[in-house]
Amino acid sequence: MSRVVAEPARELPDSTGLAEFLERAGADPLPLADRHRLVAAARVLLEELYVHLPLKRAMHATDPVQRLRLLERRLPPLSELQFHAELTDVFRGLRDLHTGYQLPAPYRGHVATLGFLVERYADADGTPHHIVSKIDPALVHAGLDVGAELRSWNGVPIERAVERNAAAQAGSHPDARLARGLESLTLRPLRTAPPPDEHWVLLSYRTRGGRPRETRVPWRVRAAEQYAGRAQDPVPTLATGLGIDVGGEVARHVKRDLFAPSPARRPAARTLRGVVGHRTLRIRGRAYGYLRLFSFNVAGARRFAEHVAGIAARAPEGGLIVDIRGNPGGHVPAAEAALQVLSPAPVVPVSFSLSTSRAALALARAHPGFRVWAASIHAAPETGELYSQAFPLTDPEAVAAGLPRHRGPKVLVTDALSYSAADVFAAGFQDNGLGPVLGTAPRTGAGGANVWTYDLLRVWLPELLGDLPRGAGFRVALRRATRARGNVDVPLEDLGVRADVLHRLTERDVLDRNKDLLAAAAALLAGDHG
Repeated sequence: MSRVVAEPARELPDSTGLAEFLERAGADPLPLADRHRLVAAARVLLEELYVHLPLKRAMHATDPVQRLRLLERRLPPLSELQFHAELTDVFRGLRDLHTGYQLPAPYRGHVATLGFLVERYADADGTPHHIVSKIDPALVHAGLDVGAELRSWNGVPIERAVERNAAAQAGSHPDARLARGLESLTLRPLRTAPPPDEHWVLLSYRTRGGRPRETRVPWRVRAAEQYAGRAQDPVPTLATGLGIDVGGEVARHVKRDLFAPSPARRPAARTLRGVVGHRTLRIRGRAYGYLRLFSFNVAGARRFAEHVAGIAARAPEGGLIVDIRGNPGGHVPAAEAALQVLSPAPVVPVSFSLSTSRAALALARAHPGFRVWAASIHAAPETGELYSQAFPLTDPEAVAAGLPRHRGPKVLVTDALSYSAADVFAAGFQDNGLGPVLGTAPRTGAGGANVWTYDLLRVWLPELLGDLPRGAGFRVALRRATRARGNVDVPLEDLGVRADVLHRLTERDVLDRNKDLLAAAAALLAGDHG
C-alpha cells in the first residue's frame, strides 16, 4: 500500500511557534559575567550541599565538579543556548531529577509541546507498540488521533528514537529513563532543559484503520501556569519540605490543561481538586474504591490528610486501589500524613540525613528546624561519616492525629514516573506492610531526597550564596531519604521501591482506561491473583 502524505498539522491553540519564541529569547543574550556567576554557584552547591555526590560518583562514574571547572574555562565561545545546554548536561549526568539547573527568563514558566502524548505497550511476545494516547482536538487530522501507531520519528524507527531520547534523560535507572524518554518525545519543560533542536517533527504512523500516513507537527511553546497574565512555575520556591521533580510537575499541569475533560482543566495550582481523584469501580461483580493521587504538590499536610481520610472512609469493603502513577512528588509531610490515614496502625516514616560538609553544618546551626542534625555533622571530622544521623522530616502521626484510619485491604499502583515524595509514599506503604505494590515497571522513579531551591538556601546562607541573574536558579537534593523497618538505612535514591507484582501495560490499558491494570489490582485485593 502506498504511503499517503497528510497535510501539516494545524496549530495548537494558546501557543507560540518555537522559532518565534527562540527569536525573542535570543534578542538579549545572557552576558558572560552572568554565566560565570551561574557556574560558580553550581560548584558551591555540588561541593558543599549536594547530599548524593558520593553516591553519584560511585553509581554513575561522573565528576560534576570537574565538569564545571572545565565549563568555566570554556565559556567565551559558547552561544547562549550552548551554555544552557552544557550547564544542564552537567546536572543531567547526576541522574537526579531533584538536582538541576533552572533556566532564566524567558524560558522559565514555559513548556514546548507537540500537543499529543505517546504511550507504549507490548504484545505477549514482547513486541512494543507506541500509540498516540491523547491529543488536542485542534491537531486531529488525516487519521492522527488517539489510537494511531507511530512507526518512525524524523525518519528514525520509533523504537530507536525512543531509546535515543531515553538515554538523554536524567532518570535514575533504565526504566525511569525510558518512561521520561516517552513523555519528553512530545512535552519538554523549558525551565529544566533547553528547547528542542528541531522546530517540527516528521511522523510516520498507521491510523487505527491500518492506513500508512505521514505528517509534520510543529513544536509550540505555551505557559505552564498563568498568574496575573504572566507565565510561572507551579512549584513553590521557598518551601522546606518538598520532594519533587519540577519538570514532572510542570508536565502534569500541561497534560491536564491539554487533555483532561473540561471541568478538570486548570484548577488553581496546588488545590485538592487538582491533585486527587476518586471513584468506585465494579470489577467482576465486586465493588472497589479507587484513589488517584496525581501529585503531593499541596499547600498543607493536614488538609490533604483530611481529604484522603474522607475518601478512604467511603471506600467499599472490597478494598481500595491507591494509584500514584506519574506522581512527581511534592510536599513530603503531606505524603507521609496521607500514608498514616491509610494504615490501621501508626506508620514508621522514612528518615533524612545531610552531608557532613562545612556548609551543611552552618545550615544546621542557623536553621532551628535543622539543629537535630548539627551534633553528628560536627563530629564527622573525627568519625569519618559522610552523612549525618538520620531523623524523620516531621511527625506525620501528629499531623494525622484524630483522623479516621482505613482498615480495609489496599493495593498500591506505581510506575517509573512515581518520584520523590511518591517514592517516599511507596516506601512507607511497602515497609509498613499496608498491602502489595503493583508496578507497571519493576521500580519507582528512585528519587530519595528533600529538595531545596537556591533561593531558599540563600535565606539561611547569605554569605555563601550570591544573587543569580534573570530568575535563573538551581534545586539541590539537600537531605537524603532512607527507608524503615526491614529496609532500615536503605537509600531511596537510585534504588526506588521494587514492585511486589509486575504488570506490563496492554493495549486495553493504553486505550481503554487501564482496564487490565485495574483488573490485576482488584485480583490482588480479592486474593485470587494467579
